[in-house]
Amino acid sequence: MELKRIQQALRAEKLDGWLFFDFRKSNPVAYRVLSLSRDEMYTRRWFYYVPREGLATAVVSAVEPHVLRTLPGNRLFFRSWQELHTQLRSLLKPEQCVAMEYSPLNAIPSMSCVDAGTLELISSFGVDVVSSANLAQRFVAQLTAEQLESHRTAGRLLIAAKDQLFSELSNDLRQGLSLDEYRVQRRFVELIKKTGLQLDESPLVAVNRNASNPHYVPTATSHSPIQRGDLVLFDFWAHLPQPNAIFADYTWMAFVGTQAEQRSVFELVRSARDAGIAFTRERLQAGERVQGRQVDDVVRSFIAGAGYGGYFIHRTGHSIDTAEHGDGANLDNFETHDTRLLLPDTCCSIEPGIYLPEFGIRSEVNLLLLSHDVEVTGVPVQQAIVPLLS
Repeated sequence: MELKRIQQALRAEKLDGWLFFDFRKSNPVAYRVLSLSRDEMYTRRWFYYVPREGLATAVVSAVEPHVLRTLPGNRLFFRSWQELHTQLRSLLKPEQCVAMEYSPLNAIPSMSCVDAGTLELISSFGVDVVSSANLAQRFVAQLTAEQLESHRTAGRLLIAAKDQLFSELSNDLRQGLSLDEYRVQRRFVELIKKTGLQLDESPLVAVNRNASNPHYVPTATSHSPIQRGDLVLFDFWAHLPQPNAIFADYTWMAFVGTQAEQRSVFELVRSARDAGIAFTRERLQAGERVQGRQVDDVVRSFIAGAGYGGYFIHRTGHSIDTAEHGDGANLDNFETHDTRLLLPDTCCSIEPGIYLPEFGIRSEVNLLLLSHDVEVTGVPVQQAIVPLLS
């Protein structure tokens, strides 16, 4: 846990302190920021207050004096709830502005970790509680140079595995061999593993109307054949097999043939994707800050303007870190109202989609957010549906 770095962030955000709270491991953000093990026994409430200047203070139950022993600073113990209130009141002064893991109106559910009663308690001391959503990003989403490079490497290897799969599928189709979603998925898994990447889940392979379900997964007992005239969606993600490696996550579209009627829909999705990238790049190059919701608005309005708004049923993109769906800002003003900033040295997907009753189309690349620019990974970026038969 980097106390000095947390205090620097508090000063940058003009906050008086950061009050971490947990009950029975209900606050995963606190565990990540404070580098706490989730393997120990924690059955009572605990608080850890980091002021922007001076020593931090842990407030823990006398029943569990071992809790937070790895963290620096003072330690206060409570036996009764009255003693807990007294200890907290001694730390928090009226009119202070303190961050906690909550989101006003539950706008960002992943940051809504503190219950309403605890917020009422802290507010009763005259403290102004604000969301730690932007603050926490600095510790759970910003990546080191080594992590950024791990993402780039994973991206190159994933695209190579995809290219190999498409080549093999083309050969099989020319020879008249039968294919289905599940067998293609299993083959894709093996090709990704051969690159040295680690998969935590299998890629998605979806044909025609199955691709209209963004999270459709073929299984050994439930899958569809892949035949001439079929549109096929491939969604795949993996990371290097090393500690703290960052995922790469892409979606490509292919067609069993050469004349896809879905071409115009793909071109719309592609253009919306590129509009979101261009907006983000232009804002960052101009030295302006960008919120996740703003990128979603740009992409969504592009698709809605073409009359397909009702068929774009998910957010534009999600944070990526050591988890495929990370804890940083999402490109989202649809499922949630994500006002978090896209910080430098973070990663996210950008993946608009149109899901019609007959078929679904999605195009996904990843963005590395830099200080004054955007780096697109998963290159070369898909510009047209790939024909698997010529």
